Amino acid sequence: MKNKYFYCFSLVLFISFVHGQEEPDFFFEKVDRYIYSPNHEKKRSKDYFKRLKEMSETGNQKAYYFLGLYQKEGIGTQPNLKKSLRSFKKAYELGDPVAAYSVGYYYLKGLGEVEQDYIKAYRWFKKSQTPMAKHWMAKMEFLGLGREKNKKKAIKILKENELYNSKVLLPQYEENQDVKENPSDFSDFLNTNSINSIHSLSSFHDTPEINFLEGKWIGEYLELEWSKNKPLRILPIELEIAKNEGINGALEALLRISDSTAKSSGNYNAGSLRFTNLSMPVKKKFTDYPNFTHLITDISEIELRSVQAAGENLLLGRIKTYHPVWKEPGNPVLILLRKETTISEEAARAFELQSSDFVKIYPNPVPNYCLINYELPLDSKVKIEISNYYNTPRYHRTIFDGTRLKGEHTLEIFELPSAPGSYIVSIVHNGKKETKIIIKQ
Repeated sequence: MKNKYFYCFSLVLFISFVHGQEEPDFFFEKVDRYIYSPNHEKKRSKDYFKRLKEMSETGNQKAYYFLGLYQKEGIGTQPNLKKSLRSFKKAYELGDPVAAYSVGYYYLKGLGEVEQDYIKAYRWFKKSQTPMAKHWMAKMEFLGLGREKNKKKAIKILKENELYNSKVLLPQYEENQDVKENPSDFSDFLNTNSINSIHSLSSFHDTPEINFLEGKWIGEYLELEWSKNKPLRILPIELEIAKNEGINGALEALLRISDSTAKSSGNYNAGSLRFTNLSMPVKKKFTDYPNFTHLITDISEIELRSVQAAGENLLLGRIKTYHPVWKEPGNPVLILLRKETTISEEAARAFELQSSDFVKIYPNPVPNYCLINYELPLDSKVKIEISNYYNTPRYHRTIFDGTRLKGEHTLEIFELPSAPGSYIVSIVHNGKKETKIIIKQ
C-alpha cells in the first residue's frame, strides 16, 4: 500500500515537472526551437513570453537573451526593437556572450532606435567571440564596412570558424576576392553627389507629375550598406507605370529587379509611389545557406524625384524595403532610371511627314505632352528650350542641356506651358539654332 501511494505521488511530481516546472535548460531549448517553428500558437507564445519575463526578473541571463529574441520577433508580445536591445544588453551584463553578438547586430544595421555605428558593431562582435559574431566580423572585413576592405583577413576568419554558415560563404568569398565591381552607368551623377545626400533627397525637390511617370524606365537598383555611404551591389531594374484612367493618382506598376518580376496596383501623390501589395524575391550577391539565392523583399513605397544631370532627364528613387523572413527593414536602396521612349506607328508617320525639318514634333497641336525628334550629324553639345511666342504669356524653360551622340534622338516632354497658344521649340547644336512653332491646346 505504501508503495502505491509513493507511485502516485511520484506521478504527480512528474506531471508537474512536464507542465511548466521543467528545468530551465530544457525550457530554453523549447523556447529556442519555437522561435523558428512555422506555426506560432497565440496561447503558447504568450505563455513562453510570460515565463521568460518572470525568469529574467530573477536575473537569469539566458531568460534575458531569449526575451530579447521574442521582443524582436513579436512572439507573445508586440515587436519592440528598443526593448529587445535593452534585454540583450542586460543579458550580456549578466554574462551571456551570445547576447553581445545580438547587440553588435543592432549597431551594424541601426536597429532598435540605435544610431548605426560600424565601430561599435565590430567591438560588440569581438566581445562576443561566438561563431556567429566571427562570421559577421568576416563580412565586415570583406565588404569594408567601417574599415578598409581586408579580404584575406575575412577569408582567414571564415576558415577558422566552425559555423556552418561560414563554410557555405567561404568559397564564394574565395572566388570573388579578386573581382572588381563594374562601375555604375550613372557614375557621373554619383560622383557629383554623395550617395548619402542622394538617399536623403535633401537636394532634390522636383516631384514628377504622374503623366511624366507613365511608360517604361530602365536603370540600376543600388543596394547600399547601412551607413548609406556606398553601394554594396548594383542590379539592373525596370519600372513600367500605367495610369488607371478615371481614378485620380491610381496606377499599375510592373517591376523587374535582376531576374525577378512583380506586379502591383498603387497610388501616386506628390512624389510618393505607394504599392498595395508588392513583394518579390531579390537575388542575393552572397549567401550563407545553400540554395538560398533570393530574399523575399516587400516594397511598400518609392519616393521619386525628377533630376537633370549630365544633360539627361533622370528619375531618382528611394525605396523602402522590408524582409519578412527576418522581420526587419532591408538595406537602404536607391534607384536611378532613364525613360525608354517608345514611338507609336502614328508618331513615326508624323515624323516621316516632317522629314525635311530638323525639329519634328508629335502631336502638334500638343495636349499635355509631346515628343520632340531630331537627328544629329555628329556628336554634339545640345540645348533644347521652349519659349513663348507673340500671343502667349512670357515663358522660358530649358528641357535638355548636355551632350548627345550622332544619330536620331526622341525626347518625351510632359512639362509644357499651361496657357494655350503658340510657343517656339529651339534646338542649339554645333553653333546652329533650329526652331519649330508648336500650338499648345
